Amino acid sequence: MILKNYIGILGVLSVIAGGMSPMLHIPIIGNWNYWKIDMVLASIVFTLAAMGLLAAILKKPGLLRFTGWAILITVGFTLFAVYFKVNNYFSFIPLKKLAKVTSGIIHYRWLGWCMLFAGAIIMIISSRISQRAILKSKMAKLNQDS
Repeated sequence: MILKNYIGILGVLSVIAGGMSPMLHIPIIGNWNYWKIDMVLASIVFTLAAMGLLAAILKKPGLLRFTGWAILITVGFTLFAVYFKVNNYFSFIPLKKLAKVTSGIIHYRWLGWCMLFAGAIIMIISSRISQRAILKSKMAKLNQDS
């Protein structure tokens, strides 16, 4: 395997680790990861991550790029949906100011979200790295050492 395959695997592992990390903190209930937020979207993301892992191992940059973009879109949709769910969760309270204060007790854990986005971006970038660029950088490094 070459360097860009390892970079793609690093992106996939970042996506998996981000999905398992806490993403929301709800008092009394605790931390929620991707599975507790939405099991269907989490299943889609982890299936795409498995496809991306296979693409990185089998040297399929097109499939790796597709899975990176699909994960990026799915996680963006999830973040958008979670934001609106949190802000409308206490809408049954008749006093709007009190509803806004109670929705403020739910906190985002940004490490998991950032790992998901970063992993997807790494997958996309690693699929675009050409073998020629890797060889040029190695040759330049060898020339500097000489």
